[in-house]
Amino acid sequence: MLDQAALHALLLDSLEEQIAVIDREGTIVYVNRAWTTFGLENGLALASAGTGGNYLAVCSVSGSRGDSLAGEAEEGILDVLAGKRATFHFEYPCHSPTEKRWFMMRAAPLHGDAESLFVISHHNITQRKLAEEQIEYLSLHDPLTGLANRRHFNRFLGEEWRRSLRNRSPLSFVMFDLDHFKDYNDDLGHLAGDQCLVEVGQILRMIAGRPDDMAVRYGGEEFGLLLGNTSLEDAAKIAEAVRQKIHELDIRYSGTRRMTVSAGVYSVIPDSDRKETSLVREADKALYLAKQQGRNRIACA
Repeated sequence: MLDQAALHALLLDSLEEQIAVIDREGTIVYVNRAWTTFGLENGLALASAGTGGNYLAVCSVSGSRGDSLAGEAEEGILDVLAGKRATFHFEYPCHSPTEKRWFMMRAAPLHGDAESLFVISHHNITQRKLAEEQIEYLSLHDPLTGLANRRHFNRFLGEEWRRSLRNRSPLSFVMFDLDHFKDYNDDLGHLAGDQCLVEVGQILRMIAGRPDDMAVRYGGEEFGLLLGNTSLEDAAKIAEAVRQKIHELDIRYSGTRRMTVSAGVYSVIPDSDRKETSLVREADKALYLAKQQGRNRIACA
């Protein structure tokens, strides 16, 4: 029969949570197996990660090297040690080269202890965070093409508008509309129509390759391309490149008809007298002009 101390040790070593006990100076007086294993797997020397090491010192060194999260963790633990708060919970990323990982740290006094010891635990919350990331992604992207949806685009447009306003740099928007898309759907069916939209989306995703660019499925067969720090002339060239690539897809219907696209281009250097919605509105006017002029062409406002 195991005595109580041996049973407690086996119990703590069987847990997935990483657990350490520290004193008021941050010195580690106990760690379970998960704590030791995780530290060694992530490059921490046993002298600093194991019994006898100082956990606060590890946090302090990381913070001095620019890890703001380590500094925040140290501050929270110090508050618990000083009795300024009963517990400290801290959610943080700890990604490895091969996978994303998140943990929840908890620091609290060791109840019933007369020597003023404290428990630090780290619980793996990666599955929850990945699920939250997926939910967030789905809420911001069109499920068919994978491009940004209107909600995501409106948020991004606001950010880019303010950045261009600060930098006095041009911001351009291209509105695309597939010509006679209803006829295509009527002839080949909605599954073929969906595949057509996916292929167009792939072209736009490839074109929007910079951090300040965004491709959006604006609605139905309408797409948009936001181009940061891009003049009207350059935006028109990009729009023409998209038109050519869609033409080269050679998507046929009704015998000899070919899928084409019309586009409206507008560029502006933002100022305080304008709203970001004017960028889309003026590009839409240019798109209407392109359709009036015969479709399968680019028009600039």
